[in-house]
Amino acid sequence: MTDEEQQVVDLLKAMVQVPSVGAREGQVADLIETYLAPELQAGLIKRERITYAPGRDNLVLTVGDPNAERWLGVDGHMDVVDAGDESKWQFPPFSGQVKDGKLYGRGATDMKSGLAAVVVALKQVAHTHLDHGIQLMATVGEEIDNYGARQLAAAGYGDRLNGLLVAEPGNSNVDAAERGIIDYTLTAHGKAAHSSRPDLGANAIHGLFAFANAALTATAPLQAKDDPILGHATHNIDIIHGGNQINSLPESAYLRGNIRTTMIADNDAFIQALKQAAKTPVPKGVHLSLSIDSVLGAAAASPDNALIEAVQQARQRIGLDRGAVAYRTGITDAALFHHDGLDLAIYGPGNDTSHETNEYVALQDVFDSVKVYKDVFLNY
Repeated sequence: MTDEEQQVVDLLKAMVQVPSVGAREGQVADLIETYLAPELQAGLIKRERITYAPGRDNLVLTVGDPNAERWLGVDGHMDVVDAGDESKWQFPPFSGQVKDGKLYGRGATDMKSGLAAVVVALKQVAHTHLDHGIQLMATVGEEIDNYGARQLAAAGYGDRLNGLLVAEPGNSNVDAAERGIIDYTLTAHGKAAHSSRPDLGANAIHGLFAFANAALTATAPLQAKDDPILGHATHNIDIIHGGNQINSLPESAYLRGNIRTTMIADNDAFIQALKQAAKTPVPKGVHLSLSIDSVLGAAAASPDNALIEAVQQARQRIGLDRGAVAYRTGITDAALFHHDGLDLAIYGPGNDTSHETNEYVALQDVFDSVKVYKDVFLNY
């Protein structure tokens, strides 16, 4: 292992050892700043920390001409999901154990490996004269509701970007788009009564059934639309809760649904369909209330946009095949910074073990990604 590769491993391991499960992202930012201390002190990299909550700072790093007309944004999040039952892990989930060329731990794939790789690449290009700008945004709260990206986007950090590279894992895919998301809650309010006298009450669960049938019917035409880039939208009811005991009518019940939208079956159309479904006839004494809990639009760029091509050429220059160009069914921070004309590439080290027990990343994948990122930073 070369000295440069050892630096990557050391930084990634230290990041994984921070249990940043919806918290402590500031400690990850501290590690990045410590690693970049010589460049920060020399003024080669500019730094901003934008506090979301105590101990939870977004970190924005910029390199290049501050007055540049062309800017490449780079995005990576510092939080991770819960490790679940830690006794089922081969190694402790926040140990960053290395074995047989793999680093194990929660966040190893999603996405501290991508974040470590872009930070190392940024350190290297900081010593090169650039006639464009690079803006790295390390965000908080992506796994919950993209809290950090929402904060940065609202403050205008995405406005000047010509391209956005999101360092999420992708099994060597180079993605140009991702679906949007809607999370919603439908609550049915009724009246409790003894189950032997339903005439004295109003069954809230029956109200849920009426809404569910209406909502799935109302959204079916939207799901049938085939987006040329993002395919078909989806709508699933994933949680239902109601009732206290078998011989009592439930006075309240709720369900939660998740929708993944496209550019031609977008959030507005689905929300309108949900609102219409919430007006469906329900049993006497029952009324429905709809809450749209989280919304993030789809983001799509041409599969042959300039940033995708820059990544592909960088892969080829280090001896890798061109990656498959696809789209994400899941979400990243990309949609918060997306605007018309933005080049988009979602590309990073990692595999399908995101959020799983024994999550890991192959170190060679991380080393290759550093080289690809450095090439893109120099040539986009």
